[in-house]
Amino acid sequence: MITIKKIRSLKPRVQLRKAADVFHEASTGEADEEYLSEVLGIILSSDLVSESEGERLRGFFSKGPGVGYEDIYYNVLAVLGDSPADWDRRTEEGEIDWSVRKTLGHRLFLDHLRSPYNVGAIFRNAEAFCVDGIYLAPGTASPMHPRAERTSRRTVEAIPWKECELSELPGDVPVFALEVGGCPIHDFRFPERGICIIGSEETGITEEARRLAGASCGIVSIPQYGAKGSINVASAAAILLFEWLRNADI
Repeated sequence: MITIKKIRSLKPRVQLRKAADVFHEASTGEADEEYLSEVLGIILSSDLVSESEGERLRGFFSKGPGVGYEDIYYNVLAVLGDSPADWDRRTEEGEIDWSVRKTLGHRLFLDHLRSPYNVGAIFRNAEAFCVDGIYLAPGTASPMHPRAERTSRRTVEAIPWKECELSELPGDVPVFALEVGGCPIHDFRFPERGICIIGSEETGITEEARRLAGASCGIVSIPQYGAKGSINVASAAAILLFEWLRNADI
């Protein structure tokens, strides 16, 4: 485990996150009680931890391994306004390590999406499936909106994005659109690199976007077999991105 000296050398928020991780590890394995007591002392001495929160943490510590240590982990994350994501790859300092992600020449153009939730969810999907850039039509909900930031789980930090008009997209990159009435996704020929246009939750892609896609790679559609005529735009984007990635050389 990380040394007490190392924990003390960290910045306050990173220090608390590392200390929480210590208790998470201790909840599932053996750990030295004296060492854990010192780690708890570091947590309790933090200016970020209130007196009442400290009392709760002392109570959890007294319960010992299992539930008590795990409760310390979750409560310290709550103090940080964080939530557990043990699967995230992190640097030694406890920050998400965006440098490990792979990217391809896959980009998105969000064509007047109005919901910050959907924009944030699309950023999170895009980070997972190798997207290297996102364009937003003016009027699309900002990725910096609090609801978008919360849903994106900080992936806005990982993917370059900018607001621009369709006419400002790079002219040498193939373009296609995700919309109903096009080629079924399992038959569509995805470009090795390109820009996929994803349209508004209510009205779909604009006519300008339809013309641009039609003159390039075309329209791709996701076959559906339910009574509803559509699926959530962020869910549709996830399906599209996975299928595009599945057809790529990676």
